Amino acid sequence: MTYRIFWFISFFFGAFFPGLRAGAPPLLAKAFEQWVAGREDLAFTQQTRFFLDDGNVKKERVERYDPSLPDSQRWRLIEVDGQPATDEQRTKWESSKNRKPRKKVVKSPTEYLDLDNARLVESTTKSARFEIGLRPEAMRLLAVEEIVVAITVDKESGSVVRISATLRQPISVLLGLARITDLDIDVRLEPVDKDSAQKTGEVQIGSTARVTMSKLGSPMEYNWSDFRRVTSFGMPKKLS
Repeated sequence: MTYRIFWFISFFFGAFFPGLRAGAPPLLAKAFEQWVAGREDLAFTQQTRFFLDDGNVKKERVERYDPSLPDSQRWRLIEVDGQPATDEQRTKWESSKNRKPRKKVVKSPTEYLDLDNARLVESTTKSARFEIGLRPEAMRLLAVEEIVVAITVDKESGSVVRISATLRQPISVLLGLARITDLDIDVRLEPVDKDSAQKTGEVQIGSTARVTMSKLGSPMEYNWSDFRRVTSFGMPKKLS
């Protein structure tokens, strides 16, 4: 479940954009084309918290994921219950976590994002903000109409400078076994110079993503921060 949640967040970062449909607004289409030229994956810090029924924290972990590292080093355990992880805790957790194969996205996000019907909701002299829906046929087990995705494009450089997503109301997933109660994505990127060889800006400090949910009645929360764009281990590095 953790991977599905983070994948939903991470595909907005341009990891897998092989091409856009012809109906996308020109400014938005250009921004995504530039995004393709950037690095293809993300490193991030993940905080996982499990709660008691009274709202107090039952268990907490802080982990770091860096796909630019070899498989045996991708995940690193940093803290457990507010304390630095011990050598024993790190060895046990990291060996189990890193033993699992890397997750791969088979479908392109263009099969999930309804770019043809992207709607311009705000336009200034400097930027334009689009709301983009998710395709219900591609995410049949998710109430996509309750998810609001917005992407802001800098007009001068033609690059994406902000990605956000929120939840209109709680939605059930996993055939009702789990319920997502809150979603808050706010990721900002540094604008790039119009003539720069670098086509995608770095993620700004302070960008965050958060999901709260309950699974089989047990409340939990995932927080992501400290994003950094990287090249996956074993992949050729792209020119910046």
